[in-house]
Amino acid sequence: MKLLKRDKKRQKNTLFCFTPEVMIATFVIEILLALYTFIKAKSSKFGRGAIFILIFLALFQLAEYQICRGENPEMWSRIGLFSITILPILGIYLISLLDKRTWLHYLGYGLAVAFGLYFVLVPKAIDGVACGGNYVIFSGPQALFNFYSFYYFGFLLFAIWESFHRAQEDKKNKLLRRILFWFIIGYLSFLLPLTLVYLFITSARVAVASIMCGFAVIFALILAFRIVPLYQELEKKKLK
Repeated sequence: MKLLKRDKKRQKNTLFCFTPEVMIATFVIEILLALYTFIKAKSSKFGRGAIFILIFLALFQLAEYQICRGENPEMWSRIGLFSITILPILGIYLISLLDKRTWLHYLGYGLAVAFGLYFVLVPKAIDGVACGGNYVIFSGPQALFNFYSFYYFGFLLFAIWESFHRAQEDKKNKLLRRILFWFIIGYLSFLLPLTLVYLFITSARVAVASIMCGFAVIFALILAFRIVPLYQELEKKKLK
């Protein structure tokens, strides 16, 4: 695998909010959030699912940091892509605990496992990685990466739709609606900034995964401090 060098000229026109220092700081924040959630909600399936989301978010930040340091880029590229591959379906899993599962949920589980194993096991799954100084760019077979993008963003949008649809179906359960509302806000907290970056900073379009996961620290905070506590409140209400 090639570790491409930084392009200093390109950096002048790109974002500087995701430098390696920010990557490691984000990793620390997300690990602390995972520990906090473990202490507060480790006994429930929902809590454990949230913990895994936070851990995988943190792992991706650590992988980016290690790549930018030049530490075994092949291994860390595989770890990073595996980590983010599992994230969309973990979000779908949490939402499915609030509603029934459909065939799309199981399709998502299958695709997540298939892509995850591909990135980990196939020798030429990733043929290059570049640290741009403020984000990481992965390269691989173009057709596969295009299909992967459809999987990734398709299931992120599906999660938003599921949350909205479930909230519309059960208008009487205000607590459940609040949880679903925060899910929607959480997803939009990184999808909307990513969209703006994609539209207005053309040089950043090659680093969608890196930029999206940088903004996803907002979702991590929402998950730990709003969604999980509200779910615990909902569970206590059911037991009364």
